[in-house]
Amino acid sequence: MKMNNLDKLYFSQLSLTVYDNCPLKFRRRYLDGLYWPADWSGNISQKQMVEKGRKFHLLAQRYYERGENIDTNYISEELRGWFAELKNFRPYNNTDKFSPEHELRVNKDNIKLVAKYDLLYIDKENENLIIYDWKTNNKKFDNKKLKENLQTRVYLYILAEAGSFYYLEDESSFDKMSIIYWNPRYPKQSVKINYNQEKFAADKRFLKNKIKEIRNLNYEDFKKTSNEKICKFCEYRPICFGKKAKEVEVEKDDINLEIDWDNIDPMSL
Repeated sequence: MKMNNLDKLYFSQLSLTVYDNCPLKFRRRYLDGLYWPADWSGNISQKQMVEKGRKFHLLAQRYYERGENIDTNYISEELRGWFAELKNFRPYNNTDKFSPEHELRVNKDNIKLVAKYDLLYIDKENENLIIYDWKTNNKKFDNKKLKENLQTRVYLYILAEAGSFYYLEDESSFDKMSIIYWNPRYPKQSVKINYNQEKFAADKRFLKNKIKEIRNLNYEDFKKTSNEKICKFCEYRPICFGKKAKEVEVEKDDINLEIDWDNIDPMSL
């Protein structure tokens, strides 16, 4: 059975990652519409980490929307520390443009993609476009993996394809674009990845082929992964094996930071 609604799907970095990890998981989530809230597993420590990350992203959003001081007396000491580190790392100013929770979409050359950036920063003097992505987990950055991962490729490609027209005088100046990953748990560490025309061309070929591959599949072609480790930690384990997942690792896009799920991976009408 051919799934025509795949032609309507705006792919995100998360949906593409899900497909790479397990095509069947992709089918259950994006085609069958089976999705559990982030806290379904009942893991208390996981819930606490998710909630802390949600609150931090909300603090960052409010700060960069207006650049105003925020009353932090009603949040935990740890979050106050994270917020102080954030303001020190990327202070707000009235000269440049700060666009928190900024969404861009691409619908061009059979590529339909969507991304919502934690912060899109526009350095007006130098015409630099910088994506900031906040991480709040306990993992330190692996620079090599970040340079090669889907989030980096999707985020920068969308910015180049959809954002350069609006923000740059020379819309082909992809070398003025970059993404910076930062985690308040490790405030002295950050990873900056620069973009260029060569990377853009490679990413366009890669993403076009990946989306074409998914769209050409029949419903029954979305097979279960052979990686048992992924299955053990998958929320769909009860459906596939009749067993509860050991622990589900929640992605930032899963909890949406108070954004509707359908707004992250929408079906166009």
